[in-house]
Amino acid sequence: EYPGVKNVRFPDGLIWKPDILLYNSADERFDATFHTNVLVNSSGHCQYLPPGIFKSSCYIDVRWFPFDVQKCNLKFGSWTYGGWSLDLQMQEADISGYISNGEWDLVGVPGKRTESFYECCKEPYPDVTFTVTMRRRTLYYGLNLLIPCVLISALALLVFLLPA
Repeated sequence: EYPGVKNVRFPDGLIWKPDILLYNSADERFDATFHTNVLVNSSGHCQYLPPGIFKSSCYIDVRWFPFDVQKCNLKFGSWTYGGWSLDLQMQEADISGYISNGEWDLVGVPGKRTESFYECCKEPYPDVTFTVTMRRRTLYYGLNLLIPCVLISALALLVFLLPA
């Protein structure tokens, strides 16, 4: 009937989609995704790729500052569906669009799928956790913090060599 039409787009409210959320969200809205259309092809395959800005709380270890490496876990899962209704499958994180900055290097974003069991229910509850690993760039702090501190300390010691 419609030659050449290979897919159509529907508003996301017209098609069922899972309630995947960031469990350890630090955002007051909790669902940080923006609603976009669902792409449906002629075989019925649906593709829903909402962009999102996620805020999460992380433990920051600064014992080795400015030579530290920080790791932050982002744990995603369904809030209401168990493993018998929804099976989460993990793909590696795509960091090709990462824009580097002067302070941090992105080391990697490995992911891990786990299943949790609760007393209430027999079914498993799967989740996917991505660990964002970042290394602080030391050149920035070396030039702006360490070298000035060492120079000021050295000058302070040279004061004692001045004749009285």
